[in-house]
Amino acid sequence: MQTKLDEAKTELLARAARVAENSPVGGRSQSGAPTGTTSGAAPDQDMALAFLQRYYLHTAPEDLADRDPVDVFGAAFSHYRLAENRPQGTANVRVHTPTVEENGWTCSHSVVEVVTDDMPFLVDSVTNELSRQGRGIHVVIHPQVVVRRDVTGKLLEVLPTEAGAERPHDALVESWIHVEMDRETDRADLKQITADLLRILSDVRETVEDWEKMRDAALRIADELPSEPTADDLRDQEVEEARELLRWLADNHFTFLGFREYRLTEDDSLAAVPGTGLGILRADPHHGDDHHPVSPSFNRLLRRRARQGPRAQAARPDQGQQPGDRPPPQLPRLRRREEVRRRGQRRG
Repeated sequence: MQTKLDEAKTELLARAARVAENSPVGGRSQSGAPTGTTSGAAPDQDMALAFLQRYYLHTAPEDLADRDPVDVFGAAFSHYRLAENRPQGTANVRVHTPTVEENGWTCSHSVVEVVTDDMPFLVDSVTNELSRQGRGIHVVIHPQVVVRRDVTGKLLEVLPTEAGAERPHDALVESWIHVEMDRETDRADLKQITADLLRILSDVRETVEDWEKMRDAALRIADELPSEPTADDLRDQEVEEARELLRWLADNHFTFLGFREYRLTEDDSLAAVPGTGLGILRADPHHGDDHHPVSPSFNRLLRRRARQGPRAQAARPDQGQQPGDRPPPQLPRLRRREEVRRRGQRRG
């Protein structure tokens, strides 16, 4: 049963769809194809309405209340234009403060627009980064959009998302994220926010792509622990506890962000083993950084452990850990590997 707010949202979207034929926001997109349609088709109010309904499907009616239909239409089709070209495996990000003069629509806040492959952690990662910068978040709109693209990444079609709808073999599910944050007019700041979000989204992609490999690495370490050299005072019970902990973490109780193997040098520092990195540690350190792969505090811990026995292992939190967070358990062995996590990370 629809409430009055739901009815108001339905009417607002219908009015916004009528904007497509008359507003400077509508018309032809940068690729030459009319916005909201397949390439070469004429602008169509019904198609515009269908797109708006999909775009705002999960948006609370109160988040759209009192908005001008031009702005409701403008926000959705600004996002559509950002999505027009996206090469495989990349993310498109735009951070701007729209104005009627420049964009044909406006917003009382600055707007973050993201188009990328659908995957876990996206919304939390984007909003956490904005919060880390002290930027207030007012509205989040996150439609999952099914599209078709050609081999270059050009958008060919936005497909229906109804349950049971048959999809072509080349259909892709994408996350289109619209975030409204505190108003920012400094172009240098907007450019920096864009760069920061691109970096975060790259981390998310690498983490998701290598998730199973990192989980398998934790299980492999657990299997190999009994055959590893140990300190004289290390009890078998402690080794078994470490194995149980690793298996528990790998059983979806832990978010692995990165993994890399290190060799312990003669001066008790760590040097990365090339080609062993996964997740956010996938890229090998630059030349000259080999002896400083981790934070100084973690290096000091490893030096102490190295003096206690031939090998020890430790897990450490990601450097993004918040002050006051309890550190994770320290495993009583070092196998020259580092596993990184970010506390409080949720699937988004």
